[in-house]
Amino acid sequence: MTGFAILLLAAAIAFGVSKLLHLPPIPILLLSGVALRALAEALGVEVPEALVSEMIEIGLAVLVFTAGVDLSPRRMLGRTKPILIVAISQFFGLGIAGVATALWLGYDFITALYLGCALSASSTLVVVRHLQKRRQMFEPFGRLVLGVLLVQDVFIILLMVALLKLPSGALSSINGVANAIALGFLAIALHKWVIPTVAKKIKLDDEELMLGALGLLFAFSGMAYLLELPFLVGSFLAGFALSAFPMNGLVRGMLGSLSGFFLALFFISIGAILTLPTTEMLGHSVIFTLVLILVTVILVSIVAEAVGYSTRASVETGLILSQTSEFSLLLALTGVLSGQISAELFSMIALITVSTMTLTPFISREKVTWALMKLHPRYRRGETECGTMSQHAVLLGYGRAGAKTVQSLKEQNIPAVVVDEDAAVIRKLIKEGTPCIQADGSNTHALELAHAREARVVICSMRRSRDAKIALDSLRGSQAIVLVRTFEADEIAMVEAAGGIAIKAAHASSKTFLEWIDLNLTRKA
Repeated sequence: MTGFAILLLAAAIAFGVSKLLHLPPIPILLLSGVALRALAEALGVEVPEALVSEMIEIGLAVLVFTAGVDLSPRRMLGRTKPILIVAISQFFGLGIAGVATALWLGYDFITALYLGCALSASSTLVVVRHLQKRRQMFEPFGRLVLGVLLVQDVFIILLMVALLKLPSGALSSINGVANAIALGFLAIALHKWVIPTVAKKIKLDDEELMLGALGLLFAFSGMAYLLELPFLVGSFLAGFALSAFPMNGLVRGMLGSLSGFFLALFFISIGAILTLPTTEMLGHSVIFTLVLILVTVILVSIVAEAVGYSTRASVETGLILSQTSEFSLLLALTGVLSGQISAELFSMIALITVSTMTLTPFISREKVTWALMKLHPRYRRGETECGTMSQHAVLLGYGRAGAKTVQSLKEQNIPAVVVDEDAAVIRKLIKEGTPCIQADGSNTHALELAHAREARVVICSMRRSRDAKIALDSLRGSQAIVLVRTFEADEIAMVEAAGGIAIKAAHASSKTFLEWIDLNLTRKA
């Protein structure tokens, strides 16, 4: 009990320091665990290893369970093929890069295999929280990211089971993977048929819902134990079973504070068992971190755009997936317990995981996205046709109504130029002979190329209100009528204050919108 109280005190101090210094809590928690161990050794006080091990296991179980709740396969509807292509490309591409880097640094093949697997999957815990904080869960790139996380978690679970069973022979590995797949089918059945039925027919209060969710967690963990699988497999599948709407929203709301509590205990405990890194270990950690970030950003950006996502969405996806997973820590921990890797290697994997998790909020900022987009090769052939335009229409974002809008403008003999960041859209417009510029609509240089200030009307259908605000500020005082698609009341107020005309998306269909354009542009002409 004393050891548990010490861990809680260290966690409270770490969170306080994190708030005071405005730093991410994960590295502070880890350092607190390291400091706690050093202080205990200096004072001759022993922190029970069994307690620390239990806190790591329980913390991982709750965190992975919570992450699984957010990974509903419904988010993949209509996007299954591109999500699978991106997920498979990143997982195996990064895994191969990790193995190759480890072999180049002199590690044996089994160790290199562990390092490659540890690097191959991204953190569901970190990414979901990041998307929720930025309110990007339902944006196109957010749905892509969540789908990729779901596929990768399935891959890492199967690979983890295969690796852990490998010392017992290939047949044991195959049997372990088969057991994991069987448990997965049970989770799918609960997710698809049982849980939605229970949610509709039985009204549970908060306490009953919490007990039911935790009961399912323990049941799947118990089944994983009976099938000789890692307990984390059962924890993740239990969360997945509850990921169907509306159950996922109810469970997520209740588990928020609980997951934060176990997050603190987990990283404090991880810090308490780490060995001090050598200079060589630190150097290798930096190399693996750089390989992880560079390969993920470049590979995902290229593949995501190739399967139809916009340049911006592709780059954002690559940046936000540039970290290792909580599964990496379990993989490394079980590798140590089975004697396949050393405690020093576990410490290095933990260092890589915590470092990349900490870097995610910084490297996934919009400034970084814009900087990388400027390095992207553009499709510029359509821009030369914009040089002499005036009294024309500028579409900032093509969207679903873009084709109808351009056609309507052509029927009125009003030339139009489209500004869109999606490479696929730009290729289509070039083929059709429509003047276009591949860029974001809030890019002031793109607005200059499109001669937006000399336009008759600028139609802004970008999904982010802050992008529309930049465009409005750039066009303030110009002759152009600026129409902006809005969703919320505060967006309407912002648009009107900046001199634009707000089009309420909830009240306006594309037909009504086009009729408004026809009427007002005809009058002005």
